[in-house]
Amino acid sequence: MQLTNTTDYAIRIVCYLAIKKHRVTTAKLASELKIPESYIPKITKQLKKEKIISASEGISGGYALAKNPEKISLFDVISCMESTMAISRCLEKDGFCSRNYTDCCKVHQVLLDLQNTYNNRLENVKISDIIRPGKDEYFGRFYIILKVNLAENSYECIYSHNRGIYDDVKNAGTYDDFLKVYCEKYVCEKDCEKLQEFLKSDSLTEHLKKGCSEEDIVYQRRSEKNSETYVWMEVKRFVDENEKTAVITFHNAKVIPNTIVNMERELRQKAQDETKQYWKMVSLLAAVLNHNNLIETEHQDDICFYTKQVYLQLQKNYPEYGITEEEIENVSHLAPIHDIGKIRVPIEILNKNGKLTADEMEIVKQHPLTGAEMTLRFPQGTTTEKLNKYSYEICRYHHERYDGSGYPDGLKGDEIPLCAQVVGLVDAYDALVSVRPYKRKLKHEEAIRMIANGECGVFSKKLLQCFIAAAMQKEWIKKADS
Repeated sequence: MQLTNTTDYAIRIVCYLAIKKHRVTTAKLASELKIPESYIPKITKQLKKEKIISASEGISGGYALAKNPEKISLFDVISCMESTMAISRCLEKDGFCSRNYTDCCKVHQVLLDLQNTYNNRLENVKISDIIRPGKDEYFGRFYIILKVNLAENSYECIYSHNRGIYDDVKNAGTYDDFLKVYCEKYVCEKDCEKLQEFLKSDSLTEHLKKGCSEEDIVYQRRSEKNSETYVWMEVKRFVDENEKTAVITFHNAKVIPNTIVNMERELRQKAQDETKQYWKMVSLLAAVLNHNNLIETEHQDDICFYTKQVYLQLQKNYPEYGITEEEIENVSHLAPIHDIGKIRVPIEILNKNGKLTADEMEIVKQHPLTGAEMTLRFPQGTTTEKLNKYSYEICRYHHERYDGSGYPDGLKGDEIPLCAQVVGLVDAYDALVSVRPYKRKLKHEEAIRMIANGECGVFSKKLLQCFIAAAMQKEWIKKADS
């Protein structure tokens, strides 16, 4: 068993739904939790199968918890995502043992004890505990240590982190009286019976091996700050029947919550580092394009702006496309690197004043393939999966046209990724309204007319409609004329 990114995402989703208490869409989950949208169907399918969440379709559709967060444990969430919860191959259902020592292997017993402890901890940490606001109170490594005389059913407090707690119940006569008073005053109602059953004097001498035993369970005690909230505690019992003695220790049980928090922190840092490296690479390439006079800084901003406006219009007019805010931001920021493949095109060809020869045009037509190949060297990771996809598609397909007349692959219709269609149209417009070695700058209205008439290649009717609507906005016209 391992806590994979998918498992981490599942925990995030369940916690988020528990906090929101209403249905949340896939797009919202992806945006708010920074989870790649492609992961969500796979995760939610498993969570639905285990009846942890429910789903509905339609305008008000989305995902919600199928049960109260108090009834969902970390074990429930993790076990439905992982192929096995066993920490060792020998603990799986078939009990495989490479040395055939199943009946006498001491290692197997040690691992089994660890597995039981691990499962027990996960089962006792509920989603409601994780989403509870504020920090857990700290009661010391050892909150209370009791020494119990099994023969006389008496006890003494060897140590108490908070003496007031012990003083409050020390007047109880026998050890069992102490246990009863402690549970009534300080233990969560649903855990009272479990804790008393585990610690009562009659239970202390059960399950002994050679007269001794070491066992533990977790429970919730009332917070001193707020009687309505609880703190996870762990109690251990060490029994020596020969000495007629038991030692009981109560202390904070933060191992599993801290593990989850640390895992979340490490994964978040890793994701941030991957994303940061990715955008550094994009910035570096944009700087190279600028240095080679292939694109100017102001020009980069223009392309970002145009791409974003067209995308926003598509999102508004065609909700069936499922365009997210994250997609709009990512594609618009990647749009300026669509021509990175031109870095390998001889500068004399790019800056030629006259018409290109057939051979020169063939060289230029290689830049989408070159650019796409360059994007394959960008930082790769779970968090950059979509960015890698967008950058590849933008570079490779931005010269494809809807009727199949484009290059390099001659894709037709919706075979062309939407991000490449948008950037391809924006690139055509920007080329018309910009000065080039081989052409003058055209006016905004003239550029729109040429694109609408198909003089820059064929684009989809939906895309053209959204482009024209976006290009009619005052801010767009002002930027084009500046």
